[in-house]
Amino acid sequence: MQSSTLFNIRCWIYSAALCLLLTGPATAVEDNRVIAVIVPAQAGLAPDLHPDELGLIFWRKKLYAAHGQALHPVNLHSEHPLRLKFSQQVLHSTPRSQVSYWNGLYFHGIQPPYTVQSEEAMIRYVAETDGAIGYIDACHVDERIKPLFWLTPSKLTSELPALRCESGN
Repeated sequence: MQSSTLFNIRCWIYSAALCLLLTGPATAVEDNRVIAVIVPAQAGLAPDLHPDELGLIFWRKKLYAAHGQALHPVNLHSEHPLRLKFSQQVLHSTPRSQVSYWNGLYFHGIQPPYTVQSEEAMIRYVAETDGAIGYIDACHVDERIKPLFWLTPSKLTSELPALRCESGN
């Protein structure tokens, strides 16, 4: 009986390790995509926002632009690779580690950024919402939205970096 229990525990440990190997590092493949931080195409936010303020906006510590426009940050869903990259580089955390922060602010009436399920939903939401600010793969920028900043693998910049977009991207 005892050896059977030990065998089951070993099987569980090996299964868990295999799951971690298959879902952990394998999904953390080097992602060199450039992220475009976007606002509505007709937005007047560009002169009012500085790259250093982006984290404050998404942490909901900066709620208004200099001219008084309410800011509406929007995130991709918590499992989206661009959300993870954006959170790590701009907010210096992961979506999972942000849960307790947002739970604490909930009782102060501060809601986390709105969340959408896809980049197309992000584009539509930002294009149709005054004061919205979000992010997408830079290769998906179109006339409905305006890129404000660019998040490369190494920095956040207001200068357009070199993009390598495939025709299917």
